Amino acid sequence: MIHRFEHKKLTWLDVINPTSEEVREIAQEASFPLEFTDDLTAMIPHSETLYQKGALKITLDFPIVRRTDINHPHQIKFIVTKTHLITIRFEDIEAIDRFSKEFEVICMLKNGAQSSPPQLFLMMLNYLYDAMYLKLDYLESKMKDIEEEIFNEHEREMVFEISTVGRRLISFKQTIAAHENILILLSTGINFAFVKKYNSQLDRLTHHYRSLSRRVFALSHTLDDLRNTNMALLSTKQNETMKIFTILAFITFPLTLFTSMFGMNTVTTPILGKEGDFWIILSIMAVVSVGFFVFFKYKRWI
Repeated sequence: MIHRFEHKKLTWLDVINPTSEEVREIAQEASFPLEFTDDLTAMIPHSETLYQKGALKITLDFPIVRRTDINHPHQIKFIVTKTHLITIRFEDIEAIDRFSKEFEVICMLKNGAQSSPPQLFLMMLNYLYDAMYLKLDYLESKMKDIEEEIFNEHEREMVFEISTVGRRLISFKQTIAAHENILILLSTGINFAFVKKYNSQLDRLTHHYRSLSRRVFALSHTLDDLRNTNMALLSTKQNETMKIFTILAFITFPLTLFTSMFGMNTVTTPILGKEGDFWIILSIMAVVSVGFFVFFKYKRWI
């Protein structure tokens, strides 16, 4: 499926799940090198940058945070020529859809000064990085919810929630790690492919990426602290429970032994047979129990 957006001499083709026929069609229209068409109909397991005079191709993965129906990152293939910007993707991507709605406004910024395909491409990358900030905002809000639940004594339930957020954060970190080398190659490739220099836009893009990486690093540390705090509180609660059961066992064991002794079928069992023997035995057991309780309290075990 091909969506076409035009502004003056600029054409943006947004292609979703392209067929071989659609690839041939856009290659003929945009006149980009044939070697750029090798992998346009399927996702590839790595990011890459290719460039020639007048044409640039870059493949990037973008992390998924909220969606649970996709177990792989979003992949977008960008092809930039002197007249066309082509984006090829394989599922709906909200940030691209939002960008398409703002396309006319973006192209008319500064009286059309940023309406060339390379300029639009760099603006789109910045837009996608802004969208990744929103994804990190979502993860940070989830972490704040987890923090509240931890201190509301829901430590056990938060073990799974922390693991879920941790998995998303690890995937996020791994996905954007490949962007660093790609941005370095992009700086060389775009200036080689097009005569005009784009240093200021590239610097802004690099700054965007580094800020994003720093924030991911900070959130990872915060999540580690939450995990450690949750495990400490959970261990403390479990230790308290085990201590109570141990104390109960220590109290009931001698009482059980005491009652078993009086249950033996012997002729000369003391106390048994005397008046009020039941109450005497019960009183002895009560005194022993209170004695143990006072001893544990004195030792500050309870």
